[in-house]
Amino acid sequence: MNIFLKIKSSKFVNTGIAKKIKDFIYFKLISPSGEKKTDKYRKEIIDKFAIICNKCNWQLLSGSLLKYYRDGTMEGQDLDLYVLESDFEKIKDRFFEFGFKLKQVFLNNEGKITEYKFLYKGVEVDIFLVLEDKNNYIACFTLEKPNAKNIEKKVVGNMQIISGKDYCTYGRFMNEFKNAKSYKYKDIKFRGPKNIEKMLCDQYGAEWKVPNADYDPRISNKENMPVFMENAKGILFIKTLNYYPDNF
Repeated sequence: MNIFLKIKSSKFVNTGIAKKIKDFIYFKLISPSGEKKTDKYRKEIIDKFAIICNKCNWQLLSGSLLKYYRDGTMEGQDLDLYVLESDFEKIKDRFFEFGFKLKQVFLNNEGKITEYKFLYKGVEVDIFLVLEDKNNYIACFTLEKPNAKNIEKKVVGNMQIISGKDYCTYGRFMNEFKNAKSYKYKDIKFRGPKNIEKMLCDQYGAEWKVPNADYDPRISNKENMPVFMENAKGILFIKTLNYYPDNF
């Protein structure tokens, strides 16, 4: 496994034609398979998340909310769950009690965790931490810059570490997060913002009503991007964990 990841992390397969082939395989073959599995376990995951975060401020947002509200479905969409950072710290150990495994963490250049990726029955579950600062709510995501060149990927023990100047933390104001209500899709109950359209506008810009295959969160709705930090870090655990490492 480590040898495979070292090859996968090498510069050779992450540049030029090799990278295009790798991306094609992922988006055409691997991603659709993952979406089917997500559809199968969506209700089970959200139900368990709601129990774990019963006393927390949490919401289902991003692509999950967009597809539910605009398209009237959740099929084929991954899971984007957001929880207030101060609440998450109180209940984060409970995820392991409910069968979740830790797959990946993302940190900004100050070493602060902004996102966790868990695995549940083979389904990836993204949990974004929402920061509250002087009545503002900010959530961050981590991606390479467009046309990134300064990216380093290496394997150390059980970790694949992604870093570099062009690996960045992006953040948006999400002030509708403070006002939540309950929603239902088929037999799935979840929490979302009272003003869904304002939240979607904050995340996607005024064009959110029109599907856009070229949407890129790094360059769309830049007027609502108060956070941009280079030298972020992503740590993928080759073997998923049922605990948080001491340094986290």
